[in-house]
Amino acid sequence: MRKAARKRIPRFAYDYLSGGIGLHSALRNNRDALDNVIIIPRYLVGNADHPRTGCTFLGEQYDFPFGVAPVGLGGIIWPQAAQHLASAAQSHNIPFCLSGFATASIGEIADVAGKHAWYQHYMCADEKLNEILFKRALDCGYENLIITVDIPTVTRRDHDIRNGLSVPPRLNLRTLCDAARRPRWAMETLLSGVPQFQNYREFFPKNANLEKIGMFIQEVIEGHASLERLKRVRDQWPHNLIVKGVLNPDDARDCLHIGADAIVVSNHGGRQLDAAPSAIDCLPAIRDTVGPDFPLIADGGVLTGLDIIRYLGKGADFVFAGRAFMYAVGAMGKPGAAHVMNVLSEEFRCTMAQIGCGKIADLPGFLEPGS
Repeated sequence: MRKAARKRIPRFAYDYLSGGIGLHSALRNNRDALDNVIIIPRYLVGNADHPRTGCTFLGEQYDFPFGVAPVGLGGIIWPQAAQHLASAAQSHNIPFCLSGFATASIGEIADVAGKHAWYQHYMCADEKLNEILFKRALDCGYENLIITVDIPTVTRRDHDIRNGLSVPPRLNLRTLCDAARRPRWAMETLLSGVPQFQNYREFFPKNANLEKIGMFIQEVIEGHASLERLKRVRDQWPHNLIVKGVLNPDDARDCLHIGADAIVVSNHGGRQLDAAPSAIDCLPAIRDTVGPDFPLIADGGVLTGLDIIRYLGKGADFVFAGRAFMYAVGAMGKPGAAHVMNVLSEEFRCTMAQIGCGKIADLPGFLEPGS
């Protein structure tokens, strides 16, 4: 799917999706750390022919313990990508997380995915803007609010700068030629309209050009989330509050103390800090810190059903994948959303049966000691 997406979408879109930051060390480390988790199967068992893949997480019953991670600017990968994935997630009974900087609105995704829709938010410097978007999500029926804390400032990704996806964006002849070489993508984009940050459009300066919009976005997310700000969100949000981007056990303990309902152990797909550790390497220490019953989600590097099982074996209760879903939509358009969910679901079920594990809770016992 990744190879097919690379041939089907413009280079700037593919680089944006697949790339990390700096020398891409964190991106490679995510993959290497997953591959280093070894699972020892048991074959002389009689209770794993039909493993139980469903789970109850944050009060909802899902068919599998994984969901679609928030991906900003997904509309440049393929038009209506968020809507396609949200619809497929609803049909497959898994959650879809809408990025605050998606090219679909809070209301659109709520209409498509219903209770399967989660909303992810980057803390805005303007607290009034935070309150407006929280209320909008609440009014649309969202019950799971994710606050991402690992983007205190706009990052510098060299490949995006070269491709014109900087802040502010700079479209040039190379970008236009790149799009023209992908006529199907270009036609679909023209029919759907130029991708925009739908949740923030109304707040842009009037008659703003691309440069002014870029500077607005940079100013909006500038600054650390901070524990005090998270406490205020906890007071405002009446449902599940999830903190995303936690790698340090001390941060995990703080989230627990302010009343967060879950955390996402994540290095943002290797896109923020090139020296960041992988989420799967951080999981054991964070699990020890928060205890056995606190809900932990993890993401980073997930491309297969086996990867999901590796995360669950290392202490996660639920797993998000981002690139895997976007590659499929980039490769196939709308049909790719359901296709990749079918593939991951079947890989997950087959791997559970292959290792002789009848239920998810038993997965930690199948890991090679020390892996």
